Amino acid sequence: MGDFIQPIDLAPFATIEESKALDMIEDAEAMAWLSAPCLSDLDALTAKQKAATKAILRSAIVRWAEAGSGAKTSRSALGYAETIDTTNPRKGLFWPSEIKQLQDICATEGAGKAFSFDRTTAMSVLHAEACALVFGANYCDCGADIAGFALYE
Repeated sequence: MGDFIQPIDLAPFATIEESKALDMIEDAEAMAWLSAPCLSDLDALTAKQKAATKAILRSAIVRWAEAGSGAKTSRSALGYAETIDTTNPRKGLFWPSEIKQLQDICATEGAGKAFSFDRTTAMSVLHAEACALVFGANYCDCGADIAGFALYE
């Protein structure tokens, strides 16, 4: 049985025999863990994260089940002939947007973002008038607010 999705969850969307559905679920979950490693820690996921993962997996599995058998058939009548290609055109189980969604489930608030610091401080440091003129502003950017004294005099 899968961690996020069960064969019964696929039944309203596609007719897949249970043994095949179990194999498809196993494959889909393994590929999801490769794309978003945090999914392997089920205890750390919230109910909403688990539900979102289930929705993404269900969508991919149903699309996979409906993709075709991969067989080519030919038919002809009189002077007309055609070949029908039912090959599965997919390059991977998940679309790039689904991989991004799985990775977004793992993203934590504020992680992996650039740091920032406050350049406007309440501390008032006296600067020489020349300092403000050189840097072209009323606020001197020479670092005196960090050092506590005027650096360029």
